[in-house]
Amino acid sequence: MYKHCATEESVRRQRQLEGCLQELMLTESYPQITISHICDRAGISRKSFYRYFSSKEGCLYALLDHAIFDGASYYLPDHRDNQSVRFIYERFFSYWKSKALLLDALYRNTMGQLLAERMLEYIVQEEHEFRYFFRDQADESYERSVFYIAGVMGLVLSWHKSGFSKSVSQMAKILSDMVS
Repeated sequence: MYKHCATEESVRRQRQLEGCLQELMLTESYPQITISHICDRAGISRKSFYRYFSSKEGCLYALLDHAIFDGASYYLPDHRDNQSVRFIYERFFSYWKSKALLLDALYRNTMGQLLAERMLEYIVQEEHEFRYFFRDQADESYERSVFYIAGVMGLVLSWHKSGFSKSVSQMAKILSDMVS
């Protein structure tokens, strides 16, 4: 799929390639995009591309995964913090609104569900973090948390499709009301 980079330079280059794929997805159909297109946009050789990714799909998964990981570090608080659930929800929606270009690229290519699928894979891997996200329902099952996250990502995608017609605060309230 993709390699986890050890140096700052390799992380920067990998993210550059992911950004080139995202840019291409805004104007071209994903199936029509080739590794050569990504490399041309980035100004690198195909050989260099393969230092970071095994395929175009690997580049796409890295793009999604990095968005998910960056988001989680932004909106999931340190366990020592005593932040309100509403505050966390506001940060969650604020983060995904800042990823409008990624959401545009996915929407244009009818790939929005892929973001939710990737996030669900991480829920399985990082169960304790996502239980904390829904800490006010500590007695609820893990499976219910998975159900919530799938719904929340659907809500994000729907909100994006509407052109972010509601404010971040309104979305946080909607989610808060839904899970209460």
